[in-house]
Amino acid sequence: MEARIIIPTEAGERLTYDLRLHHSSGKEELKIVFSTSEEAFDRWLFYLLRDLGAHIVTDEPDRLRASLGLTRSEKGIVPQDSISEIDVTRHMVKV
Repeated sequence: MEARIIIPTEAGERLTYDLRLHHSSGKEELKIVFSTSEEAFDRWLFYLLRDLGAHIVTDEPDRLRASLGLTRSEKGIVPQDSISEIDVTRHMVKV
């Protein structure tokens, strides 16, 4: 699964972080990837960032929703194939 969260800033920039699924004790756990670490990415954090204008772009929206315990009607999860390639890549941050 490919997924990344795009977080707008007050200055009009967009911060982008990869999200990865890890398998632990028979369940999938979503983590946000920083340059020096990976941290748990839970439903409450998704809601907080979504309220600030963030959204997640993923190639497997149903799997991502399931890992966060979200319903199909939740806003803020964008299927990667529903946006153009230019829109997908403009959110990528070069490291």
